[in-house]
Amino acid sequence: MPELKIVMSVGIKGKNLPKDVKAVQEALNELIHLISPIKRLTIDGQLGPKPENSKTVKAIKEFQRKVVMFKRPDGLITVNGRTHKKIKEKQSSTKLAAIVSPATFVSTIPWMKTALAEIGQSEVAGPKANPRILEYFKATKFWGTDDSGGKNAWCGSFVAWVLKKHGFKPVKSGYRAREWVNFGKKIEKPIHGAIGVKTRKGGGHVAFVVGKSSDGKYLYMLGGNQSNQVKVSKYKAEVWDTFVIPTSFDTKQSSLPVYTKKAAIAGSEA
Repeated sequence: MPELKIVMSVGIKGKNLPKDVKAVQEALNELIHLISPIKRLTIDGQLGPKPENSKTVKAIKEFQRKVVMFKRPDGLITVNGRTHKKIKEKQSSTKLAAIVSPATFVSTIPWMKTALAEIGQSEVAGPKANPRILEYFKATKFWGTDDSGGKNAWCGSFVAWVLKKHGFKPVKSGYRAREWVNFGKKIEKPIHGAIGVKTRKGGGHVAFVVGKSSDGKYLYMLGGNQSNQVKVSKYKAEVWDTFVIPTSFDTKQSSLPVYTKKAAIAGSEA
């Protein structure tokens, strides 16, 4: 969807041209994840006889409160005013967001395309091993020949294999999940394509950030050795200690989209 374009003001005491109101409704629906619990708006180009009571104006006020950080939201969007500019900024960020279509796992981040293509690779029970997972081991020079069991955890090796495909050098002892805190550069907040590191009983875990829940309380992480396979799992956001990205990567190239595809709650990582 193109960035919001309006000819006249929209909202309380606005001119409220139907075409402009419709454009605002479409834009706010695109950014609905930022103004929860506001529900999606009906795209009708109307605010009703009393705009101040309309759902569209309520959504405008919520956007001003939560995103523009107005102490006293006025429910009005003026052409190229603060609210208009912030909507366009967030629309631009959404377009750069990694997931274009959650249903098909499309990503604009090169290494994420590679990681997503590995979904479904899983351990082989017993002494035999999945040849692909043994390739992951080689990326970190891990000596294991069995892909199962706690001593052969392979989440770090999976991350290393993916990044090496794109010319990035893994951290030393990259088979150890917590060593990935030393990779690239740290960022304060997760974005799609970042690498998340957390601790767990008996070790750590490392995985790629895919997206977040609409309320921001959960992160969807794509990793190896998640319930013994490569998959996207749902984690509480608070369990992740550190996020890193390649040093050369510009954070403006990505954001953190809301992930809408179903994913299981995180299970075993051993």
